Amino acid sequence: MGWSQRWKATTTGVLTVVSTWLASCAFAQSNVPAFVKELNASFTEERIKVDGLLTEAAWQQAETASDFVQNNPMPGRAPSQPSEVRVLYDNDALYIGAFMRDSAPDSVLSQLTVRDELGNTDFFGVWFSCFRDGINAFQFTVTPSGIQADAQLSALGEDFAWNAVWQCNTAITDEGWIAEFKIPFSALRFPEKPEQVWDMNFFRSIRRHRELSYWQEVDPEVPGEVNQSGILRNIRGIKPPVRLFLYPYAIAYADIYRDNAGEVQVTTPIVGGMDLKYGINDAFTLDMALIPDFGQVRSDNQVLNLTPFEVFFEEQRQFFTEGTELFNKGGLFYSRRIGGRPVNYSRAFTQQRADEEIISSPTETPLINASKISGRNANGLGIGVFNAITNSTDAVLRDSEGNERRVQTQPLTNYSVLVADQNLGNNSYFTLINTNVTRSGNTYDANVTGTEFDVRSKKNSIRLAGGGAYSKKFGYDQPEEDDGFRYNLALEKINGQFNFGAQHNVMTKHYDHNDLGFLTANNFSQTGAWMSYSIFTPFGPFNSLRSNLGVFYEHLYQPNTYTGATFDGFVRVNTRSWDTFNFEFTYQPDGERDFFEPRVDGWFFQRPENYMVGGWVSTDYRRRLAIDIGNWNTMVPGTNWHSFDWRVSPRFRVNDKLMLIYVYSRMNTYNEYGFTDIADNGSIIFGERDVIAHTNVFTANYIFTNRMGLSFRLRHYWSTVEYQDFGALQRDGSVGTGLELWDSGAEAPDGFIENGTTRDRSYNAFNIDMIYTWVFSPGSELRIVWKNQIIDDTMIVPDRFDDNLERVFDAAQSNSISVRLLYFIDYMDFKRSERFIEN
Repeated sequence: MGWSQRWKATTTGVLTVVSTWLASCAFAQSNVPAFVKELNASFTEERIKVDGLLTEAAWQQAETASDFVQNNPMPGRAPSQPSEVRVLYDNDALYIGAFMRDSAPDSVLSQLTVRDELGNTDFFGVWFSCFRDGINAFQFTVTPSGIQADAQLSALGEDFAWNAVWQCNTAITDEGWIAEFKIPFSALRFPEKPEQVWDMNFFRSIRRHRELSYWQEVDPEVPGEVNQSGILRNIRGIKPPVRLFLYPYAIAYADIYRDNAGEVQVTTPIVGGMDLKYGINDAFTLDMALIPDFGQVRSDNQVLNLTPFEVFFEEQRQFFTEGTELFNKGGLFYSRRIGGRPVNYSRAFTQQRADEEIISSPTETPLINASKISGRNANGLGIGVFNAITNSTDAVLRDSEGNERRVQTQPLTNYSVLVADQNLGNNSYFTLINTNVTRSGNTYDANVTGTEFDVRSKKNSIRLAGGGAYSKKFGYDQPEEDDGFRYNLALEKINGQFNFGAQHNVMTKHYDHNDLGFLTANNFSQTGAWMSYSIFTPFGPFNSLRSNLGVFYEHLYQPNTYTGATFDGFVRVNTRSWDTFNFEFTYQPDGERDFFEPRVDGWFFQRPENYMVGGWVSTDYRRRLAIDIGNWNTMVPGTNWHSFDWRVSPRFRVNDKLMLIYVYSRMNTYNEYGFTDIADNGSIIFGERDVIAHTNVFTANYIFTNRMGLSFRLRHYWSTVEYQDFGALQRDGSVGTGLELWDSGAEAPDGFIENGTTRDRSYNAFNIDMIYTWVFSPGSELRIVWKNQIIDDTMIVPDRFDDNLERVFDAAQSNSISVRLLYFIDYMDFKRSERFIEN
C-alpha cells in the first residue's frame, strides 16, 4: 500500500482522535491571572520637564508600580533587579517615570541603534490597550541611550512600522537608569468617558542576564501578551484631542544613469508633497499621501527566478507599512500591487512588429494618491477603508523609419480595501474583508470577498480558526470560469507545554486574488496535523526547548489527484551560555506531483522521493563578535539530484556606536530537472541543470546620537544556471530518455535551440543603500540617501568570481542621490500657543 492509500485510510481516524482530545482539553487549566494588578495615575498641574531626571515633586507623590515578575529565563520568579514606575497625566499628555534600579550600573548595556531596533541593550517599555479587548495595544519602548521604539500590537503581532510622535529622555545614575516618557493623548486612541480605564503592562529587559520581566506577569505557556495585562485607572476628565498632523516634505534628486556604452544621463528633479493624519473621532484616523514620492525606500532583494511563481518583495514604503494591521487580515492585501508592474506589461512585446524596437516600457505605475481610514470603537469593532489611484502607463515603440507609437500597459486604476473586524470575548475575533480593483478601458476588473475568524475557549486553551474567500473577475475578455473560492479550518490546543492541532485547506482551480493580493499556487486541498512540545524553564545545560512535528497530505482540487505527503519537524534548544541550536527536517516519501512546473494545464512533473536535513547555530549576540551558521542538505535517493546550501553571518560590535554585519550564503543545487521551454511541436522541454546562487550582504551602522545615524548596506547576488541535458516531459511526469534526451551536440526537436549553452544564465543584482538620518525635532527629519543599482543578466557564465565582478561593474548602472526634508506640524501646538497668548 502506497503513502497515498495509507494516508487516506488513517486521516479520518487521526482527525477524530485529535478532535476528541482537543474537546477533552477544552476546559483545562485557566490562563486568567489569579491576581490582576492595578495602578492609579495622578493628575498634575506642575510642568513636567522630560529630562530623564524625575526631579518634579509630582513624581514623588504618585503611586508606584513595582514587584515585576520574570518571563525569561525563570518564569514566575522575581527579577534580579527591582524596578519602580509611576504614571502622571495633565490635559495634554501621559507621563511615565521609570527607575530601573541596578546594583551594577556600569554593566547596563546601551548600544546605539536606529529607531525601532533594539540591539545589545537593556530596555524598558509600556503598552496600553485603551479599549481593553485583550488583542490590540500601543507599545512604547526606550533604551538607556534614549533609542525609541514604538509598535502597534494586534492579532498579527508587533507592527514596528507604526510610528507615533512622543518624547523620551533617559539618564544612567549610580543606582541604575531612569526613563521619562511624555506620550501625547493625540498619539493614542481611546473612548470618550469620564474615567479612562485601560489595560496596561510595563516590561524591562536586563540584557546582560538575558532577563525579561513584566509588572503584570506574562506566562510564556499562555498564548498572547496583551490579554495578560494589568489595569491603569484614574485618568479623569480627559477628552480625545483634535488629532490633525501634517507632514509636508520636499525632495531634491540627482539621478545619474550610465548605459552599457558608457553614455551618461543626469536628471535633477525636485518634488514635494505632504502626508496628513486626521482623527475623525475618538477611534478612527484618516491617513492620506498627497503627491507621494517613495524614491528613498530601500532596494529590493532581486533574485533569479526559475519557478513558475512570481517573487514576493517586502513592502518598504512607509505609508503602506504603517497602521495596516487591519488591511493585512485574511491575507488578501499585497500593497506592492499598487504602483507595481503594469497589468498588461507583456502587451508591448506581444504587439511589437518585426521592424519595431521597444524604446521604453515602464516597470512601475505612478501613484496619484492614497488614503486610509482605520480604527476601533468602544464596542471592539475595527473598521478599515483603503483607497489608492494609479495613473496609466504606456510603452513606446519605434519602427525603422523613426515613427513612434504607444501601447497602453496600465489603464487608470482604482484600488480599494474594506475591512470590518469585530473583537469577541476570550481574545477571539471575526473579520470580513473586501478588495476591489477597477480599471478604465478594455482591461478587466477584479473583486475578492473574504472572512477570517479565531474563536477561543473561555480559558484560552482551545482555538477554532479559519476563513475563506471568493474571487471574481469582471469585464473585458474574461473566460466563463473566472471565479473561485478557498477556505481553511483549524482546531488546536494552544496553551501549556504540549500543544497539537489539525487543519484543512482548500483552494479551487480558478480562485485568484493576485490583482490586489499575493498568491503563488491555487487548485489544491491539504489536510494536516501537528504537535509541539516546549520547555520554558531551565533544565540541565539548557535554558529552553521548543519542538514541532507535522504531517500533511495534499491533492489537487480539480481533478481530485494525489500530489504528495510531507513530514516535517524541528527541535530548538537554547543553552545556558545563550547559544541556540536548531535541527530541522522535511521528508516527502512519494515525492511530489508538481502540476505548476510544466506551465501547461493538465501536465505534471513527478518529483522523486526526497528528504532535507539541516540546522543552524546562533551564538549569543551579547558578545562583541557573534556568528550565525546554517546548513541545509536535500537528497533524492537513487539519483544525482541533490542540493547543499549554507549560510554564515559574523557580526562585530566595534563599540556602542558602530555595528558591522556580514552575510554570505550559497545555494548549490546539482542535477535538478526544471522547465526550460515549449518547443514549436508542443513538447514541454525540461533541462538537467546545476543552479548556484551566491549572496553577499554587508551592513554597517554608525549611530552618532539617539537622533542621528548613518546606515550602509551593500548586497551582491550572483546566480548561475548551467545545463547538461534536455528532455521532453512525458505524460507520467518523467523526463524522456534515450532518443528523447539529447545533449548540446545532438539534434533537437524543431523550434528548440540546439546549442544547450544558450540556455545557461548568469544573473547579477548589485545594490548599495546608504542613508543618513537626523531627527532634528520630534516627528521631523532630514534624510540624505545614496542608492546604486546594477542588474546584469547574460547567457555567458564566467568561470571565476572576479571575472564576474569585473563584468558587473562594466554593466549599465544607476545612481541616485537625494535629500529629503520632512517637517511635523501638530494642530494642537497652535491651539496651545493661542491659549498661552490669551493667558
